[in-house]
Amino acid sequence: MPLALAGVWLRAHELGTWSLSNDEAWVALCTRVEGVRQFWLAIASTPLAWALLLKIDALAVEATETTLRAVPFAFGGLTMWVAYRAGERFAGHRLGGVLALAVVAFDPLSIWYAKFLKQYTAEAFFCVLAVDRAAVFAERRERRDLLAVAAVLALGLPFANAQLFVAPAVLGALLVDTMWRRDGRTLRAVLLTTAAVGAWAVVYHALALAPRLRVAGVYWARQVYLPASVEGMHLLWRRLSSMLAPTLGEWGTVVAASSLAVASMAPRRRVVCVALLLLVAEVAVLSMLRRVPVNQPRVLLFLTTALAVYGAAAVGFVVARAWTRPVLGTAATLGLAFLGYEAVQAHRARVPARPAVVDDAESFVRLAQDERHADPLLLHGKARYVFAYYDRARPVLDRLPSVAIGWVPRTADPSILTVNERALQATAKQLLVAHPRVWFLALGQRSDVEDRLRAVLARVGTITHTSRRRGALLVTVTRGESAGTGSP
Repeated sequence: MPLALAGVWLRAHELGTWSLSNDEAWVALCTRVEGVRQFWLAIASTPLAWALLLKIDALAVEATETTLRAVPFAFGGLTMWVAYRAGERFAGHRLGGVLALAVVAFDPLSIWYAKFLKQYTAEAFFCVLAVDRAAVFAERRERRDLLAVAAVLALGLPFANAQLFVAPAVLGALLVDTMWRRDGRTLRAVLLTTAAVGAWAVVYHALALAPRLRVAGVYWARQVYLPASVEGMHLLWRRLSSMLAPTLGEWGTVVAASSLAVASMAPRRRVVCVALLLLVAEVAVLSMLRRVPVNQPRVLLFLTTALAVYGAAAVGFVVARAWTRPVLGTAATLGLAFLGYEAVQAHRARVPARPAVVDDAESFVRLAQDERHADPLLLHGKARYVFAYYDRARPVLDRLPSVAIGWVPRTADPSILTVNERALQATAKQLLVAHPRVWFLALGQRSDVEDRLRAVLARVGTITHTSRRRGALLVTVTRGESAGTGSP
């Protein structure tokens, strides 16, 4: 249908136009390293099966920005498919499926991260799929449907870390629903499934996830967490509504939440509403315990996608039910038209065709490799990951627990040094004593920071060339030559 095609186009448009950013580069390095130990070190917090998909992708076809980003792109497309199915099932009407598909198809975050080499679209897909499978089981009460829920939760975990949060909420909702029905036989089956999925999650977390997440403590310590108070819940609402507003609209977010409350009174939809409520409560508690930050939309994409899908479907449910009385149906349809207009107005300025982060530095890496010869190259901070990925030499990684991902690429060439801003002036000055020219590459910095870095270099020598691309700065500084501009 046109909505799905539009969503696919938005995700495919300029999919491989830009080179890999810093976060994408350290993920993509797992496709270039040799050996199981290096692969295990490289994946850091990346889900194991998702990283294996990248590795298979790189072995099967030429590893380019487009082919690698095809993995998150594919999960983005699958999320649109499951959103339609889940929305139609929840609303009991096709309108629910169309609205759910529309909010995912045009959601700026979903579009951005479908072009970003991280697992966030997979987390959104498996979250919506798990809640949908739970709804199917709650309606049919068949063993095969319960096995499907278990399979999605268990098999989805190696692809999506967020399944660790989704599983307790979904299984908890099934337990609540089963106890409400006073169905002892089904309750035993759900309890057994909960125990099996829980055991698998504990084993997987202990063996495959926890050892690779310990090193990220420094990075996550600087994020925003909810205070353990009533104000914390208010802050959570503000954060979630700000993430949902670009796709639902400000009024649409309120109406979607209200519609979910109305839909929760229908027994067929109770398990979905309870699962979403438990998921929000779980994220709130974990944030208060400083485990889940609330200032990272990518981290909460699984939750915001599920809320958007079922919020839109709930609106479809309410509108369809309102037509049992023509006056109410007409009023509800006019209200839906207003919400649609508001959403379109929001999307006119907020749906970009580009990924969330762009550090377009591949050409600079190639230039430095081809033309600097024996000149020293200074890499500013995280530029080393991008440089290591695009470097012609096969990368070798060294464990370093003090950095967020637990490792750094080894620099075999002694003329390539990594510096921070504090050491830049002294290092460049020292190198210019022994060399006539020094190159400098920085990535992911604001323009004012780039200007400050360039000013530091200007104090130790003469800047002969400056090249800028989006998110990338390449500078050469020499001794005693007249200043110039342009490409090195």
